[in-house]
Amino acid sequence: MGDWQDGYDAGLWGADGIPYGIDSPCWNDDWEHELRDQGYKTVKEWNDVGRSVKKGEEGKYLPCAKIRVFSEDQTVESKFSGQSEVNPSDKRHFNSFEEAMTWAKKNPGKVIARSPTGNGYIEK
Repeated sequence: MGDWQDGYDAGLWGADGIPYGIDSPCWNDDWEHELRDQGYKTVKEWNDVGRSVKKGEEGKYLPCAKIRVFSEDQTVESKFSGQSEVNPSDKRHFNSFEEAMTWAKKNPGKVIARSPTGNGYIEK
């Protein structure tokens, strides 16, 4: 038998003549890896290096990784960072709602609000 027929008989081809898995967005995700290699990062990754995504930037959605990434051109320097020194007089900054909620439960009378930069939450 020919190669195509062997593949069909082995169940590798669909009835429509298209190989199984070829319609998956992940059958060729090299471009996603290339974007990451070029320095595209998630919002959290940019926050961790002291940058935040500019308002209105949509970034690129990576369907296989199921994440949205942004280039450095789509970010600005931010005083909110996982690496920055925190001034005791500054408001506390939280990267996730869960983190903020846990802190608020441990500190009765304290309030959290969405950060004005749009990245995370702050003590109000």
